[in-house]
Amino acid sequence: MSFHTALSGLNAAQADISVTSNNIANVGTLGFHGSRAEFADIYTNSPFSRPASQIGSGTEVSQIAVNYKQGSLTATGNVLDLSLQGPGFFQVRTGPDAEAGFGYTRAGAFGMNRDGFVTNAAGHFLNVFPTSENGDPLTTTQTERLNIPQQYGTPQATTAVNLSFNLSLSDNGGLGTQAAIPAALFDPADPSTYAATTQIPVLNAEGQAVPAQAFFVMSDAPDAEDGGLSYTLQLVVDGVTAEPADPLATLSFDAGGVQTSGLEAMSFALGEQTLSLDLGGSRVSTSAFGAISVSQDGNPRLELSSVEVREDGTVWASYGAERSVAVGQVAVANFSDLQGLGNIGSATYLASRESGEARLGVPGSSGFGAIRSGSVERSNVDLTEQLVNLIMAQRNYQASAKALETNGTLADTVLNIRS
Repeated sequence: MSFHTALSGLNAAQADISVTSNNIANVGTLGFHGSRAEFADIYTNSPFSRPASQIGSGTEVSQIAVNYKQGSLTATGNVLDLSLQGPGFFQVRTGPDAEAGFGYTRAGAFGMNRDGFVTNAAGHFLNVFPTSENGDPLTTTQTERLNIPQQYGTPQATTAVNLSFNLSLSDNGGLGTQAAIPAALFDPADPSTYAATTQIPVLNAEGQAVPAQAFFVMSDAPDAEDGGLSYTLQLVVDGVTAEPADPLATLSFDAGGVQTSGLEAMSFALGEQTLSLDLGGSRVSTSAFGAISVSQDGNPRLELSSVEVREDGTVWASYGAERSVAVGQVAVANFSDLQGLGNIGSATYLASRESGEARLGVPGSSGFGAIRSGSVERSNVDLTEQLVNLIMAQRNYQASAKALETNGTLADTVLNIRS
């Protein structure tokens, strides 16, 4: 029996060393909770034994208890690095599929993946309560993966462009690169078929900018009798030459450079889409060719400009210079029996029958910690304490080994007795 008693002491000391070693190895792991080995003595009881003469039969590991106290918080400056000030865990989904299970962690080093989902280094997805765009929670019982769209808004294709230009008389008398009047058949790749060109803003149905150019083709040059001049307009959008509704429409100026025609918007057909070009306010002068003003009525989708996570866990995404919308509220979970949680690594736990079902709540409410954006929770392991524990476990191991050796010596003594 004494052999088994000494052996149980060796096994217990080995378990203690293993737990302590694991704590030391994870001293730098974010959100890690240190553990300790807890032991119970063993007695072999008999209904006929005298309590005063019972001898213990060694020890066994009763449980590996996890220390769930909060670790220190370290500022990072990354808005999606989150920590909890107080009790609770972040709820994460352990996979991209709807069937993936829920995990719970205090390791809050999150970031966005290419699809806009907020994940951690283990690939787990942060869960939030859905909210309206103004931040009002829609439910506090069901969660979904946090997704931050990279764009926001409804795009609108350009249907009208307002342009005003200065056409330069100093540039070959307003003829520019054009070879002659009348010009050769228009070719956007041949500068000799037009006098001047400029880029104009045009958006497609998805709100994306497409290449578009306006070409000015001189149709009437100033002479001694008439100092006025005229241009026809060609429009090329995304490599396609648009068809003008009125091929005879011109942009004309008198001898003083004042616009006399082209004051009404010119329409161009682009397949099923119509684009109007308003050239009102254009002029002719000796200054260099260039745009005076330009505007268009299309709307692009607004690009994500910043993200903010407030103490109540509401995640706000800002688009453009003004528009901010709430995209979710971080869910915090807690349990009746924390020691019943199952550990799956990456400082992440699973609910079990012993722990009970997760209780979900809003950050900062009763029983749930508040969110701290721009910081992470470090391991709660005290390295000095672990090194002392390691020495004690080593001494216990040596003592149990000595007890085992002594039992062996006693057995040898008995075997060597001569009759």
